[in-house]
Amino acid sequence: MKVFVNDQPKEIAEEKDLASLTEEMGLLEVRGWAFAVNDTIIPKTQLKDTVLMEGDRILLIKATQGG
Repeated sequence: MKVFVNDQPKEIAEEKDLASLTEEMGLLEVRGWAFAVNDTIIPKTQLKDTVLMEGDRILLIKATQGG
């Protein structure tokens, strides 16, 4: 099925959860990332409970320092 990660199409397996996707991308244990699905922020504690659906839009945001 197709989802969009930061507006880029990505083919993933059916029934994949957000934790599996972020682990596949090497981001699950990395600090400073925020996740949203269809404009709803998903706390890290709920990544395994968030099952992705066809057409979902996933936004990955990296916190940065600066001023």
